[in-house]
Amino acid sequence: MARRYDKSLLVDLLLLVMAVSLVAAVLMLLIAAIVQSLSGALAQLLLTFLALLFGSLLMQVQLRAKRRSAEAGGRGLLALGVSVILVSQVSFLILVWTDWKSSPLVWRIWWVSMVPSVFVTHLILLRAAAARRGGVAELVTFFCALWAGLMILWVGLREDMLANISRAYLWVGAVPATGTVVGTIYIVLRRMLRLSRPGAMSKRFASAGVVASHLVVAVAAFYLGRATAGRSGEVDGDPNALVRSAGKDVGRQLGKDKYRIQARVAEYLGDTRIVSRPPFITVEQIERLQPRLRPGDILLERRNWFLSNPFLPGFWPHSALYVGGLKDLQRLGVADHPSVRRHVAAYLVSASDQRPHTVIEAVSEGVVFNSLTHSMHADYVAVLRPRLGEQQIATAIARAFEHVGKPYDFNFDFDDRDKVVCTQLVYLAYEGLLDFKMKRVLGRNTLPANEIARKYLAERADANRQLDLVLFLDAAPAQGAAREAAEAEFCKSVARPRALVEP
Repeated sequence: MARRYDKSLLVDLLLLVMAVSLVAAVLMLLIAAIVQSLSGALAQLLLTFLALLFGSLLMQVQLRAKRRSAEAGGRGLLALGVSVILVSQVSFLILVWTDWKSSPLVWRIWWVSMVPSVFVTHLILLRAAAARRGGVAELVTFFCALWAGLMILWVGLREDMLANISRAYLWVGAVPATGTVVGTIYIVLRRMLRLSRPGAMSKRFASAGVVASHLVVAVAAFYLGRATAGRSGEVDGDPNALVRSAGKDVGRQLGKDKYRIQARVAEYLGDTRIVSRPPFITVEQIERLQPRLRPGDILLERRNWFLSNPFLPGFWPHSALYVGGLKDLQRLGVADHPSVRRHVAAYLVSASDQRPHTVIEAVSEGVVFNSLTHSMHADYVAVLRPRLGEQQIATAIARAFEHVGKPYDFNFDFDDRDKVVCTQLVYLAYEGLLDFKMKRVLGRNTLPANEIARKYLAERADANRQLDLVLFLDAAPAQGAAREAAEAEFCKSVARPRALVEP
């Protein structure tokens, strides 16, 4: 009976879907590498094939593992498992291909169907790999997997889903997650070691192990060679030089590669918007409001539906510095400053929207000039004005020009001044002039944009406050527009959720 079940049409169909999806996904990645772009329909196709690949894999595991329970009267459980996977697949494809990606309900349905599918399949595989049932390692690992699955499932049931998850919850969740990973590795390794006894490993499995070991050695050799290249001169003078420096070289190379991967992921999240619609703040609004701005004003900005928003601390994710036009720089006496003259040619060229450059900001491409109509073309914008004299403002603007052209710091580390993030540009411009309190985030000194808004909130009633609120454009999602709002609404924005959906 089991033999006939394995040869069923459904299992064969799933194997075919897995193979086609894998080939298609690899093909999409190759096309993306050739055209150096992964967006639009190409990204949608890649996500579709990956969804089909993993969905058919999960269903394959559950179908094979449940065949005995199906024969023993467990057909209802089998049907439930397959149905949950299908719901997860359909809801994910709806998010990828339709405008329903703006619906929190569809996101929630996908989440609460995807999590059980993955964790039930994981438990099935652990059960198959376990050397003995009821052992301590098996029981602890199963318990941790169930605990972690319930905690992740709960996130999808929250009102704001990914927004404002407490640090304590993350630390508690790290316990079962670590237990699941460590326990799974232990169970799988123990099973592999049992298979490696004489006569227990098939020729096919042994051949695959030999090929895999050769690939691992080849990749490791290539990586070590790349990390320690260029040491021939030192080796000629001292044969032990390469050995002594290899560890440091590999460490540096690992750091570079880690940063490169981190930068690519952060850039993708920061540039990917899952809902395509015009910003709530219009260009006409910005042009009407521009006369109210002065050089040195700090811009706080937010654009909804970017994948990076849930991962950034607070409602306000971006800041920029308004420096004004050439006449403003001449009036402040900084047009002839060396840092300004060095970049004046690029500053005087029109921006991409054919408006003059009046803003300096750090984006994923680095520290650049921008027009106000391009920078403020967002969903929410607040303008804060430092309460400083013109000479101090001139000093801050000259400092900002010094950083133009520097790369973006995807480590978000304020101790590194060779690379700059958006709020670091504001911090460095006003260093010693305004009192910004840095925060430790993931072990690094940084200044989230939300903390600039929080600074105003904490000081607004103080006669010696350092910032004034010039204006606040608040989104009205139901009307698809933005309106100028009162100070009280801006103060409340500090505590707004940072989720993908409209607040």
